[in-house]
Amino acid sequence: MKAYEFEFPEDRYYLKNHVWLKQEDGEILIGITELGQSLSKGIVHIDLPDVGEHIKKGDTLVAYETIKAVSQVSIPFDAQVVEINEKLWDDPNIINSDPYSEWLVKVKGEMSERSLMQVKDAADYYEKLIAKERERFAEN
Repeated sequence: MKAYEFEFPEDRYYLKNHVWLKQEDGEILIGITELGQSLSKGIVHIDLPDVGEHIKKGDTLVAYETIKAVSQVSIPFDAQVVEINEKLWDDPNIINSDPYSEWLVKVKGEMSERSLMQVKDAADYYEKLIAKERERFAEN
């Protein structure tokens, strides 16, 4: 499904902070949406959690620094990190190459679907967000 030119695959859930979640074999892959990565070009540093680390609901799971800002990824449930994408240590910018194949971390936890958006809701939300931003920049 698309929101303007940005793709949102139907096989995952989304958060309003440009994060996607995909259940896979009892674990949850977490990454950054195509829209989120387009806003995060030029990643110069990434802080990944340790495998085995317990992350509380709302706490920072991953932090990354771009040439313009520092961003944080948090999730709306408690989780334990079971794997990190080791390739990101050498080249954190790879998440920009294919944001739906290149994930950040894999966790175990109980996702509450109440706090997640399905693809239709995510596409609608992001489409309104993009339209609002484009309108704001057109006025300047």
